[in-house]
Amino acid sequence: MHPVGAIWLTGLPSSARTLVVSYVGMQTQEVAIKPTIQVVLKSDAEMLEEVVVTGYGTFKKASFTGAASTVNTSVLEDVPVISVADKLAGSTPGVTIGASSSNPGAVSSVRIRGMGSINASNSPLYVIDGTPVTSGDMSEFSYSGAGTDVLSTLNTNDIESITVIKDAAAASLYGSRAANGVIVITTKSDRQGKTDVSFRADWGASNMAVDYRPMLGGDERRTLLWTGLKNYAIYEGGYTESAAEDFADGRIETYASKPSTGWTDWKDLLFRTGSHQNYQFSVSGGNERTKFYASAAYTKQEGIVYSQSLERFTGNANLTHKFGKFELQVTSQFSQINQNRNMEGTSYAGEIANYSFFQSPSTTPYNEDGSIAEETNSPGNNYTNPLYEQLHQRDHMVMYKAFNTAKLTYNIWDNLNLSEKIAFDYTQGNNDALWDKYSNNGSSYNGLLQRIINSNKQLNTQTQLSYIKSFGQHNVDALLGFETQDTQYEYDYLSGYDYPGELYELVNAGTTSSESAKSGYRMTSFLGRANYNYADKYYAGVSYRMDGSSRLSRNNRWGSFWSVSGAWRFAAEKFFEPVKNVVTDGKLRLSYGVNGTLPSDYYAYMNLYSYGVAYNGSSGMAIESIANPDLKWEKNKTWNIGLDLNFIDRINVTFDYYQRKTTDLIYDLNISQTTGYYDSNYGYTTPQNIGSMKNKGFELTISTTNFDTKDFTWTTSLNIAHNSNKLEKIDGDQTEVVDGMLIHRIGEAYYSYYLYEYAGVDATTGDPLYYINDGTSNARNTTTNISEANKVIVGKHEAAIEGGLTNTMRYKFIDFGFTLTYSLGGDAFDYSNWQHTDGGSYLYYGAVPASYNISKMWTGEGDTNATLPKFQYGNSSTYYSSRWLMPTDYLRLKTLTLGFSAPKTFISKLGLSKARIYFSGSNLLTWKSKDLVVDPEMPVNGLCRYQTPAYRTYTFGIELNF
Repeated sequence: MHPVGAIWLTGLPSSARTLVVSYVGMQTQEVAIKPTIQVVLKSDAEMLEEVVVTGYGTFKKASFTGAASTVNTSVLEDVPVISVADKLAGSTPGVTIGASSSNPGAVSSVRIRGMGSINASNSPLYVIDGTPVTSGDMSEFSYSGAGTDVLSTLNTNDIESITVIKDAAAASLYGSRAANGVIVITTKSDRQGKTDVSFRADWGASNMAVDYRPMLGGDERRTLLWTGLKNYAIYEGGYTESAAEDFADGRIETYASKPSTGWTDWKDLLFRTGSHQNYQFSVSGGNERTKFYASAAYTKQEGIVYSQSLERFTGNANLTHKFGKFELQVTSQFSQINQNRNMEGTSYAGEIANYSFFQSPSTTPYNEDGSIAEETNSPGNNYTNPLYEQLHQRDHMVMYKAFNTAKLTYNIWDNLNLSEKIAFDYTQGNNDALWDKYSNNGSSYNGLLQRIINSNKQLNTQTQLSYIKSFGQHNVDALLGFETQDTQYEYDYLSGYDYPGELYELVNAGTTSSESAKSGYRMTSFLGRANYNYADKYYAGVSYRMDGSSRLSRNNRWGSFWSVSGAWRFAAEKFFEPVKNVVTDGKLRLSYGVNGTLPSDYYAYMNLYSYGVAYNGSSGMAIESIANPDLKWEKNKTWNIGLDLNFIDRINVTFDYYQRKTTDLIYDLNISQTTGYYDSNYGYTTPQNIGSMKNKGFELTISTTNFDTKDFTWTTSLNIAHNSNKLEKIDGDQTEVVDGMLIHRIGEAYYSYYLYEYAGVDATTGDPLYYINDGTSNARNTTTNISEANKVIVGKHEAAIEGGLTNTMRYKFIDFGFTLTYSLGGDAFDYSNWQHTDGGSYLYYGAVPASYNISKMWTGEGDTNATLPKFQYGNSSTYYSSRWLMPTDYLRLKTLTLGFSAPKTFISKLGLSKARIYFSGSNLLTWKSKDLVVDPEMPVNGLCRYQTPAYRTYTFGIELNF
């Protein structure tokens, strides 16, 4: 009997001296022929990473003609994240992640190669196991900036790989949904072999990743406010120095008295050390005919704010069965999340705003007996005590998700296969927002409960005919397809107020009301793709898709989207052989194509009327939207040129230069309100295809294998990306649109800051100086009179360069890895404008930012060293100037993992194939400018108020395989 794994070779020619041993997914080895040879194959990580999954096929990167990046999620499995976006951060160039909140389960903004739309979507299309799925915010309430991300229902440890498709070569097959890129998620699937059982669990804690909006302590704040009172007496009242000090002494207790219990630390009261726990069990195995994979997981995360948390239950099952010429694949994913959110922004109970705006160290939240007071002793925020408010309101979301697919493939002949797939994606949300009768928001209603029950149902069918064949050196891969998609959304809003007791359910309310709505759309698609390569040297590809959508009128319902691409593997040419020992591989890629973006509104092309509109005391009906039957897709025309190089089989370099231009850009054109058009939000617009925008830039990825020995491996990957966004056309007439702090001007980045330009401090008066900027020779002169100054573009949110650096190492039984993310050259704006007054009432009754550094302030006439203006009680002017612009430059240790695996010779006696313990962390260190008082992970427009900052997490875990 031969040993397990032994292979006997016979009939070898006598001249044979070397044996080449290879296996899919393993490194090829050459060994000298001997009577007995022992070969241990090692995993070829680079080969595995060279697979590109597009949703319409899987390709080796060597034969792929488009621009796509694959994220190896195995190095991120140990990092406890809820969001899929966190898996992408720093892992692939050209992807920018923005966040309006770090509440667990919050929606993230993902941009691939910049933004390409104004009023339509800028989000990529998400595809899970080949099927487009629902994504975005499921919450209808806007009290919290967090929202509820539909994709937070997905267990990220069930993800096998993520492919980010950036250009048209593969994205055009998704047609009218792919203008903003495609994120293809492949989940862990069935595997042939012995049954493998695995269990992993982790536990950890979280706190703020940065010193978010640092505030002055009690003593520092008192000194500053005293100085402001003194300056008021001198410069407004004409007091002498001594009299002004007496004036300040007599009034400072009103604003900065020290409580008997000491200064109040609101940061300590309103925030906590968050926690998380995660447990996952999975089993996989099967034989040649039947394979299976199943997993179940439980996750619970308590946020750094008391009213933030998320609990998630997930289940996943995949089965593949072959019989005759048929193959059946069935997948099923179920999940439930329970999310608690806080009311962010400037609400009564908003923890972030109360810490950094409303409350001061002089405010006392407790009664003398230690109980929580109903009100504070300060008029800031209407005497509201946020600790009391927390007890009397809630914003709770329960979301259910089911995603089920069945695919049957029939082998017609040779490599010709016909498949039929049906997928049903169902999401339901139950959201309660309660303000009870004791809360500030609910007291006037005698208690108010609002409930929204909404659901989204998406049925997708795919019929595909595929053929893959090699004829000598000719290789063909072709596909024809037909798809349908039916999406239905339902919404019920219920509210009740005037509660006689404290049982806050709708049946107990004195007054109730309700409303409901339904909407939906359908799409039918025809598609085709053909890829050809000759001798693995010359590659060509074409794709075409025709979509018909109910979101557009019959005349514009059908749109065509296509791409052409090609590649030349020049390193395979004979003339390249002299340098093959240095440049071991090289390929040049080129692609061009057209994608699209549908209008966000399902019925924007139609004349719509709304019932229930009150007029003169009677119910009536009003025009709600103005028809535009000519409305059509936004078109996104993209070309990409790429270069792939491999040096000495250890260094891989990928460079891409791209340009994407959006035409027929949908712009909500203002219309006259005198027409009788009704919009409850006072929008008074109609969508028109009249704008255009361009993005261009480059991406560079350098991956190296630094060491690769039996005991020690070390790989590094660095990616760098630059994108330049430019608005080219608005409506054909306007050249710019001012939008608060932003300006959308032709020839400039869409998110450009339009502000007065701060010029320092007037040495005589201590008032802030501003550049006149009138476009004349007088432009760089300064003035203290804001009416003489003019706003100009002083910066933009878009970074000049951003990316990440990843290192993974293994030494015997120890594994170690980390990822750094960075960004340079962008700006953000501190939008807490109520605190920009140099002495206004919000500062005297609330928190004072630490940026009010008294040592840098003007001290009197002739002070030429001051960089901050005079601080004076009673200042009320708030001017949006570049003084409050913040650089977004940062470097962050995004993830770090250190693991220890037990020797297999020991654990095999216990029936284990793997036993590992590990430590992991995220956002452990952040280097940034002191002027950036918020977290670098911010809203996509860079306007920052009071968002929950990113978490710094510490995790310990265990992993067992049986």
